[in-house]
Amino acid sequence: MKNRTKAMLLPFLRDSAGVNTSATACGIRLDISRQRLSADDFKRLLELAESKGLLDAFKRMVQGEVVNASEGRAALHTSLRSWNPRAPHYEEVARERERMLNFATMVRDGRWRGCRGDRITDVINIGIGGSEMGPHAVWHALPPAKADIHLHFLSSVDGVLLERILAQCNPRSTLVVVSSKSFTTRETQVNSAAVDQWLLDNGIVGADRAKHMVVVSANPHAADVMCLPAQNFFHLWDWVGGRFSVWSAIGLPLAIGLGAETFREFLQGANEMDRHAFNTPVEENLPALLALMAYWNATRLEITSHCMLPYDERLRVTVPWLQQLEMESLGKTVTPEGERIPGHTGLSVWGSNGNEAQHSFYQWLREGTGRTSIDIVWSEMPGHRYAEHYRVLLANARAQAEALVMRDPASPYFNAVSTIVFDAVTPRRLGAFMAMYEHKTTMLGSLFGINPFDQPGVELGKRLSKRAEAGGDPARILREEADRQ
Repeated sequence: MKNRTKAMLLPFLRDSAGVNTSATACGIRLDISRQRLSADDFKRLLELAESKGLLDAFKRMVQGEVVNASEGRAALHTSLRSWNPRAPHYEEVARERERMLNFATMVRDGRWRGCRGDRITDVINIGIGGSEMGPHAVWHALPPAKADIHLHFLSSVDGVLLERILAQCNPRSTLVVVSSKSFTTRETQVNSAAVDQWLLDNGIVGADRAKHMVVVSANPHAADVMCLPAQNFFHLWDWVGGRFSVWSAIGLPLAIGLGAETFREFLQGANEMDRHAFNTPVEENLPALLALMAYWNATRLEITSHCMLPYDERLRVTVPWLQQLEMESLGKTVTPEGERIPGHTGLSVWGSNGNEAQHSFYQWLREGTGRTSIDIVWSEMPGHRYAEHYRVLLANARAQAEALVMRDPASPYFNAVSTIVFDAVTPRRLGAFMAMYEHKTTMLGSLFGINPFDQPGVELGKRLSKRAEAGGDPARILREEADRQ
């Protein structure tokens, strides 16, 4: 469509007769009635999904085919939450999962203690990107009923965060989890060295360190690098991408803080969504519908921005998690074969707590000069006992779902809104929710014809930073990198 397309020319899907505009699975209801397309457009999208073999591509991923072409790897995050013996790598995954959960239980019940006999009261997760965002989102969403173990997320290399976290912790009762797939991530190296020094400064030296530090990595030498015994190493596989890794031992801090059973329920919810996505026709398939709407919005409506608005405090941190998931996966302009893709691919992802955002950037969404796709999320069950608060919050969510699509019909700017409703925010439902967006992302990769599992731009930034840290000029280094390509 042309840039001057008027909103009045864009129908709502709900105005089309004979189209089912909602689907429900795993306790989550998706409503796409406020998306900007006709019944004929929707039919063509379903035909596109069939012609591109959308679900077939998804099934090939789940079954273990090489789908990360640039790195020659499978992408088997679904195996991490499977209890099906036929799932790829089932035995080794199940073995490591139970080992990790048993360790978490030992920490929680006091069988694993600090080197002076103190119960563990604080866990510092050292990791960045996928090693932090997934666990952080889950921890914020599922606060434990008994907060006897506190989780802290040390991601940024800014020392301000380090000081704030260490000030809250007693080294004698602190367990440090160092998480890095490659174990070469510079921020994680710097932070783990600083926390290690903090332990040493407080008399935790030699073999005593093993009671206060464990590592999670795909690098088999990670424990040796940290001078820790093999039992302090938890395995991550190279066929798990960092932004898809919360289901693995990257989730160890969650299993400690929330308990093994809660973490199992989280995995089971994701597995339920995996089976839904695998077995359900496109027109009733939640992640497939989300992917098709995003593809339509990007390629036909020239929407470049996607806003996530959870009307639930528990889901606040899923916004940056989703931002990394989609933008790192889909922020690409070429196919795996190196051919340039015309038009838009992934959208810029942003958002905030919905109720607060009404008093922040909704004015721009409502009357600004932009085109935005929006997911408004809420739960049918509040996470608290304040009935009036929930009544007002829910009224706001429902009202804004309508307000944000009612734009001036004379304007070329418009919004397309989906609503996503939990029956309740539980570990199982949260797992399904996050898996749903994972599958939306990988399916979008299939529709765009890009590899959603690599991140060459991120790797370039890491190389430049490493050389700049050694004293090189970033502009000159960038020119040298460009010359090599």
